[in-house]
Amino acid sequence: MKNNDLHSEIINLTHTQRIIRACSVIIPLCFLSLFLAAAIISVTNDMYAFVKPDETVNVNFPSSSSLYSRAKELERYGVINNPAVFSLYVRSKNYEERVCGFSGELSLNSSMSYREILLAFS
Repeated sequence: MKNNDLHSEIINLTHTQRIIRACSVIIPLCFLSLFLAAAIISVTNDMYAFVKPDETVNVNFPSSSSLYSRAKELERYGVINNPAVFSLYVRSKNYEERVCGFSGELSLNSSMSYREILLAFS
């Protein structure tokens, strides 16, 4: 019986009410899609350095600091834009020990991809 009530309620909606219901779902989904697309483009650009300025910087790393603090330092110098994503990338490639254990100065370019940055820590 409840199923018939729901069906009859849907059928009894006016054309305007149907449009409002549809828009109340479609519009938030469009905004969510735009937000996710912008986030994905931003992260991908940072990872692969598609559109980044070409500036060389010297970054000095003191002995033994955390991966995230090193990522923040790279962000401060403009080498990366997303320290959290860089940290995840380093962990996924099993380079955490190499990056955290490095001490000294690196000459990095802000147009380097994450892979190129990791190779610089070698």
